[in-house]
Amino acid sequence: MFPARFLNRTGWINSAAGVLIVLLQRTPVVRVLATAESALTTPVGVLLRAFVPVAALGAVNSMAGASTSLVANVNQPAKATVGTPFSETVVIQGLGVSFAQSWAAGAGMPPGITPQGGKLKGGQWVVDPSTGTLTLSGTPTTAGTYSFGVSGYQYTGLTGPVTNATATIVVAAAPNSAPTITLAPSSVTVLTGGSTTLTVGYSGSPTPTFQWLKDGVAISGATSATLTLSNITFADAGAYSVKLTNSLGSATSPAGTVTVAQAPVAPAILTAPVSQSVVSGTTVTFAVSVSGTPTPTFQWLKNNSGIDSATGTTLTLPNVQLSDAGQYSVTVSNSQGTITSPAAALTVTQAAFAPVFSAPLVSETVAVGATAVFTAPAIGAPSPTYTWLLNGQTIPGAISSTLLIPNATAANAGAYTAIAKNSLGIASSPTAALVVASTNDPGHLTNLSVLTDLSPSVPTFTVGTVLGGAGTSGSKPLVIRAAGPALTAFGVSAPLASPTLAVLAGQTVVASNVNWGGSSTLAAAMASVGAFAYPSATSQDAAVFQTLPARDYTVSVSSAVPNASGSVLAEIYDATPAGTFTATTPRLINVSVLKSINAGGSLTLGFTVAGSTEKTVLIRAIGPGLAPFGVSSPLADPQLTLYDSTQTVIATNNDWSGDPALTQAMKSVGAFLISDPASKDAMFLRTLPAGGYTAVVTGNGGTGGNAIVEVYEVP
Repeated sequence: MFPARFLNRTGWINSAAGVLIVLLQRTPVVRVLATAESALTTPVGVLLRAFVPVAALGAVNSMAGASTSLVANVNQPAKATVGTPFSETVVIQGLGVSFAQSWAAGAGMPPGITPQGGKLKGGQWVVDPSTGTLTLSGTPTTAGTYSFGVSGYQYTGLTGPVTNATATIVVAAAPNSAPTITLAPSSVTVLTGGSTTLTVGYSGSPTPTFQWLKDGVAISGATSATLTLSNITFADAGAYSVKLTNSLGSATSPAGTVTVAQAPVAPAILTAPVSQSVVSGTTVTFAVSVSGTPTPTFQWLKNNSGIDSATGTTLTLPNVQLSDAGQYSVTVSNSQGTITSPAAALTVTQAAFAPVFSAPLVSETVAVGATAVFTAPAIGAPSPTYTWLLNGQTIPGAISSTLLIPNATAANAGAYTAIAKNSLGIASSPTAALVVASTNDPGHLTNLSVLTDLSPSVPTFTVGTVLGGAGTSGSKPLVIRAAGPALTAFGVSAPLASPTLAVLAGQTVVASNVNWGGSSTLAAAMASVGAFAYPSATSQDAAVFQTLPARDYTVSVSSAVPNASGSVLAEIYDATPAGTFTATTPRLINVSVLKSINAGGSLTLGFTVAGSTEKTVLIRAIGPGLAPFGVSSPLADPQLTLYDSTQTVIATNNDWSGDPALTQAMKSVGAFLISDPASKDAMFLRTLPAGGYTAVVTGNGGTGGNAIVEVYEVP
């Protein structure tokens, strides 16, 4: 212990303040100054018997230059009491230094006591920078003896000369008292399935007992200072408090609120949409119930395709029709995942109603020996049966909506009526007249054309045609063209720059051309058949004028420039001189083109009927029916539409449905047969007056694939 006379002689001790200064060496080592407990006063001996928090308190030799040794422990530790505020201040000074600029203290201080401004780093409390003092303060909560190290540094950042010491604080238990709440349970929000622990801070002696309460009701078995809630559900939400009791009294804490929130969960289908069978005109509602957090979103599907604006838990379809039948499902999504319900089938049966004709019968004039066709489609449920009348008399065997009259004679002329009947009623069509005329200029096909695109992936296409016909002989002059640049005048933005064509009889090329060259013979022939003129003699369009014997031919169209792309129009014109056509003149009796149709795209074929009478044609769009011929990727469900020159729809078909009249017509023209009546191929028969027509093939539902479109003259 330092002699009192030495300390007093230095003049560095202020007895009233209770400050002890220990002088170390004169060289720049650190000295320690510590305050004693506030209850202690000078003299110096009393201070030393009390607590010097850093236990500094090294011994020093009074001789100048003597070495210094630090005292590791203090015999008389500081005293504190549980529940009573405590504060001590430590100061270290050195010669030439006013105070320690940073501190480090061990983490083993009594619970409730910490260094003011200290941060716990790497297992010790750090005060940096420092105002020169280290204040230990707080209200101890646990009795016991606590020893810990304290280091004072001359510079900030725990650098420079350092003085190390060990301090001890003895915390005595609080005197007997009734329980007091020092820290109430905290309010928390917990996700379902999680856990939380509620804690209470308290004082009181003897140690109190505990009883936790939820919403004021005691929780069985919850009798410790903490309450742990595990695998939390919504039932655990509430206000939690705890009652403390000892022999001197009791106290109940303020309540802490436990709020339970749903944890994120991927959607699940609780109740799937249910299949329904209804009659047309009914309102149908599909519903789904789901779970999932966050609240899921919905997208209803028909046949796996999204339905616009169908984004609720229900899907309502008012006034359903046959076209609404299909498979309905719903996709449910949130941030945790996506699930699609099982599909529910909607079956729609046509509501029963009496037959109604959907198109009128149209009077016709055909040449003797030609074929006439009357079509009288009727709708009704059940599906109607048909009877045909000629001049009021039933025609035996005529039981289809299409009436085919082959090899017409004067005996077939007259007034035709269709009768449609089902269990709810009968309908009679308007009467149409059939005129059978003798003529040297019967109705016939004079022009066939195909507009399509070529590209490096599809560099060529072919058009098939047949010249001839029963009772004909001789050869036929033809104008055959492949127009590319000339299409610019008609608004085609990307025509094929230089098309080339070849006419083949079997494998033999009988005519070909690239760059028509402005031939006057070609120009005159094109003008005679009514073809639009090419823009100039240097136009890169192709054309030939050739007289060919009756047989089948193939016209192949490609690009003269490799890997080119663009639109091209292939055309075949009957160039028989005006006024010379007779019943024995060879005719264009068939044209066909096989081509891939892009999804959402179309294939267009144009043709012209000429003559003084009407002509019956069979038009087909074949997709599934190509499978037996090894054609890959056939168009699954072709839709066929026929337009006249005014772009009015005059016929349309989706599925041919095995119509016997169509089967009879296929046989008569020599077309390959479609034997499956349920096939999705499309076709129809029509008797057409002179004029221009366009047949367009598309994929039902925007599908794509290979298809053949054909126009046959029906003899």
